[in-house]
Amino acid sequence: MTAPLKALTQPEASLEARLAARRVLRPLRTVVLGCGVVGGGVIERLPRPLVLTGILARTPRPAGAFPAPVFTNADALFETAPELVIEALPGGDEAEALLARAAGAGCHIVSANKDVAARRPDLIRAARAQGRAFAYSAAVGGGAPVLETVARLAASGAGVARVRGVLNGTSNYVLDRLWEGDSLEAAIAGAQAAGFAEADPSADLDGLDAANKLALIAREAWGADLDPAAIKRESIRELPAGAAAAARRQSRRLRQVGLLERSGARVTAQVRLEALAETDALARTRAEGNCVVLSPERGAQVIVAGKGAGRAPTAASIIGDLNRLIEAHCS
Repeated sequence: MTAPLKALTQPEASLEARLAARRVLRPLRTVVLGCGVVGGGVIERLPRPLVLTGILARTPRPAGAFPAPVFTNADALFETAPELVIEALPGGDEAEALLARAAGAGCHIVSANKDVAARRPDLIRAARAQGRAFAYSAAVGGGAPVLETVARLAASGAGVARVRGVLNGTSNYVLDRLWEGDSLEAAIAGAQAAGFAEADPSADLDGLDAANKLALIAREAWGADLDPAAIKRESIRELPAGAAAAARRQSRRLRQVGLLERSGARVTAQVRLEALAETDALARTRAEGNCVVLSPERGAQVIVAGKGAGRAPTAASIIGDLNRLIEAHCS
């Protein structure tokens, strides 16, 4: 593990005190890719000494709408010579290409893009080989510090033997609405109206989002590179008619559960639908919440829970990564 990564996974308990003790913090030229729900939330709370020099948007914005110039052309944005790139785009090929460009340019990177982070470990290695951070805490758990907790268990010597969790807030919201009697179409529309689901929610419903997160957890816990596309998944869209009503009659909750286990050098992963007893920590996770149960190799289970979808938890997780980066690289 490289020195920058160690710094990025340190506990935050004394972070403010350590930063306050520093007399000089070197400004870091920063650009934000995306100024929508998450990007806008990050821009509003951007910590010092980050100096915002540009924002990438798909469409022009009125003058003065943001505290930095807004670009619609990535080439023009990168001409500002950023040292830090914060990526808050919806995803897709454009986001992947821009993250590859940032890594190639020797920029620090903070991203919420679990798809790219899971599929492209080469970009993370390229950034860290140059002594740059590539942080993606927001990619797993939203407001629940899942990757940070896994890293601390690994660093403490307790290790991680098994991971079991509700990793997708959109799917959890949809399953709760099904349990309450809504149709799948109405449940999805509700998630979209609440800002949890994209226009195309298939990655959430079909378990690909959860599979990406399992791959990131496996990398943090064991240094294993899993192919998210190869992880076995069950889709909410394939639930039998009446499955939610049957679970309710039995006082159970349907949940999309991500599972990771290691036996020797072998790591197995799957995303499946389970009807859980109400006493289960995952069953008690409501609406857009996330909950992960970590079973260490030594010691008691650790449960990490928090809001898993929406502007506030994702932006807060990105801000946490930024604060850790400031501590490690800006003094």
